[in-house]
Formats: sequence, C-alpha cells, structure tokens
Amino acid sequence: MRQHIESRRAGTDAEPYRIAAYDDVEGEFKQAAGPSEAPLMGVTGSLGAVAGTVCDVIRSGPTELEYGDAVGFGDLLTADVAGRAVKAKPGEAYVARADETGDAGTIGRVFIERGFVPAA
Repeated sequence: MRQHIESRRAGTDAEPYRIAAYDDVEGEFKQAAGPSEAPLMGVTGSLGAVAGTVCDVIRSGPTELEYGDAVGFGDLLTADVAGRAVKAKPGEAYVARADETGDAGTIGRVFIERGFVPAA
C-alpha cells in the first residue's frame, strides 16, 4: 500500500517522525501534545519542520514514528506530550498501529489508521 502524503504548513516547530495534530488555522498542523490536545492528523516526515514552513505529513499508509515508551507489535498508538508514540488507553484517540516492537527512542514501523480505543 502506498502512503498518502500532504504538504502542510507547520503552525509550530515539529520534530521528525512525530505525531501531527490539526492546528487552529485551517490548512496548518502542529506537533501533537497528547491524545486529546487536538484531533490527530498523521505523522511528520523525516525532516520535521520549522514553524511557518511547509512539511510533509503522512496521512495514511505505512511510515515510521518515534516511540516515547515501550510499544508492542500491534499496539494502537497515540501521542505523548512530545508527539512521540505511546500505547493508547481506553477512550483515547489513536493515529497508528505498531508494526514492530520497540522502546522509547526507537523509530518504529507503523501503519497509520485513526480511531478511538473503546472505553473499558
């Protein structure tokens, strides 16, 4: 399956391989700061972005994402306060599913699929 990549203007600085969220300005994104901070959009590309510049945001398909904690194969992933991927809890929005296991700092393979983890 191919990736769907969009060029979006960064409303804030964004690190590479981080979860992107919708910004308050139409057409812009920001680095996510948690699962409920803003609707999750996708994943930043390998270069990241400086606020005001255009950056690739991967919206669907396979990509790579930095883990912020231990992640297992098949885990549903949401954002931590730094936009890194962590396992989503019941009731939280998720943006991707892990295709490989890794610890904090791992740039892991994921598949973008947005949704909500059912409440317990």
